[in-house]
Amino acid sequence: MSAGSAVAPAARRRRGLAVLLGIAVLAGAGLGTWATGTWPFDRQRYCWGAWEAREGDRGPRVLDETSQDEERSGEQSAPPRKGRRATCSVTLRDTGGSGYDERVEAEVATVPRGAKERRGWLRTYLDADSAPLPDGLPGLVGRTRAVFVLPEECDSADGLPTAVTVQGAGTSPLTASMGTEEEVADLLLSLAGTAARASGCAPDEPFEAVSPLARADADDGLTAQGGELCRIPGLRFDLDKDDHYDAGVGAVRDDLQTCSVLDTADVRNPVRAALFAAVSRPRLTALFTGLADDGSPGKGWRGTGEVGEEHGLLTATCAGRPTVFFLQLDAYLAAHAAPDPRRVFAAAANSVADRLGCPAVAPGS
Repeated sequence: MSAGSAVAPAARRRRGLAVLLGIAVLAGAGLGTWATGTWPFDRQRYCWGAWEAREGDRGPRVLDETSQDEERSGEQSAPPRKGRRATCSVTLRDTGGSGYDERVEAEVATVPRGAKERRGWLRTYLDADSAPLPDGLPGLVGRTRAVFVLPEECDSADGLPTAVTVQGAGTSPLTASMGTEEEVADLLLSLAGTAARASGCAPDEPFEAVSPLARADADDGLTAQGGELCRIPGLRFDLDKDDHYDAGVGAVRDDLQTCSVLDTADVRNPVRAALFAAVSRPRLTALFTGLADDGSPGKGWRGTGEVGEEHGLLTATCAGRPTVFFLQLDAYLAAHAAPDPRRVFAAAANSVADRLGCPAVAPGS
């Protein structure tokens, strides 16, 4: 046998071994990427890993991988950090020609510092369409928006609370819904846990809703023009029959009561015109931090705060707990409060205080 014929089989064996080793390396790399959830075996994740695309009926449609003729995309800022704002979104676009899209937008940030901006923010997220989370969790959930207040350890350096918000948006009012209240609660709590961990202020126990989610009460409407709103004695406005306002009853509980008024002149885009809230659930009361001085609103008021022509804020002890009474009106409703905004706020706050079994918090009307 020649030297050349002896070398050829050896070379082939070496090449074969190299190929086998290459396959093994690729297989190992493939297993590694699957285990860590990266290409090519990953399932799409969004909002710093808080949300995962899924298959099946459970979960919001924007994360459903079985959707046909649709394209999903996500955007996110740098991860949440204590005292810094972070945002993310997931968008589902139709590729079949209808042109619609639906989107979930999320934000992790301290509440607005400006008083006017904060009141508008409160009017959005304490809306009567949203129900409080169960088990005392500091948050409210609706089909189109939700809010969760992170623990005190997550507050900014100047003491403002950090809130996690999610909100639906889209090309039509129908696509603004993010899913059922339970599905939105899952989105909110998962994002809140991720944000707290990223910010280094997560509690030992995860944010978890064990009890069933309560529902906000049914829409109350304006049963009679000039009548009491949201079944709260004293909360009255003298409105003409042609005025386009609807009132809604939200939570009516010992630690949270909400009432919203909508201006429905533009049916497709109603405007939040008023909010009344009584809040004693821990951490939800922190949303009002810095909105008023620590002085008295005036003679006969029990507690601290301020009462003006378009808003009222009072913090008083009620049933052994610090309780915030809050009213925010648009200019038109403020002009039609009966008999005037200060006395409307006083009467409404006293009626809620009476329901809670505590002394009056405002001077009598």
